[in-house]
Amino acid sequence: MIWHQTLQRNLLRNTQLPALALGLLLAAPDAPAGRPLTVDDAGIADRGNCQLESWVDTSGGQSAAWAMPACNFTGNWELALGAASLPADSGHRNAAVLQGKTVLRPVTDNGWGVGLVLARQAGEQAATSINLPVSLAWQGQDTLLHANLGAIRPQGAHTAATWGLALERQLGELTGIGLERFGQRGGGATTQLGLRRAIVPGRLQLDASWGRKSDQPRAKTWSLGLVWTGAPLQ
Repeated sequence: MIWHQTLQRNLLRNTQLPALALGLLLAAPDAPAGRPLTVDDAGIADRGNCQLESWVDTSGGQSAAWAMPACNFTGNWELALGAASLPADSGHRNAAVLQGKTVLRPVTDNGWGVGLVLARQAGEQAATSINLPVSLAWQGQDTLLHANLGAIRPQGAHTAATWGLALERQLGELTGIGLERFGQRGGGATTQLGLRRAIVPGRLQLDASWGRKSDQPRAKTWSLGLVWTGAPLQ
């Protein structure tokens, strides 16, 4: 999620506001990656399935609330319309993200896959981004390596290259762990450790992440989220 890197940097610049409330969730299928990873994977929801990831993200002691619903209506594209409530001097401000994602080559057991993600962030920090996620699988798909390469162009600014690398491992049927590092040219890199746990298998997931940025080692980051899954379009 390249757009998330820009919003995360903006969050670090603010110096006010406590944690914001998290919204309710609705729908989504299982996928190789997703929360709590920021680095994207080369997979999308199955046709007729939806997902809604929702989480609180804190960096440098300041927090934001996120909601990212996505559905696959056609079989070829997963469309997402996300929203965030970010801290600001006068209380908080909202941001919206429209994202389209497709798979150019599906990930296979012990194989690899490639995706394409296009996103537009609206609001005070408007930006357009493109990302090419590549996923490699071992032990079926219990171990996955995700690599991202892309670019982001904030409104009124120059285009910057973006990158990400994540290693993900399934620990039994209910638990998964991931380690990632991501950033963009001209900015510091973020390293994060993530953990997820299925509360209701195939329906409800609880996840969390902890990390820090290389250019702000004292500003620790963490997140806590939920994912509700289902197939409302079938």
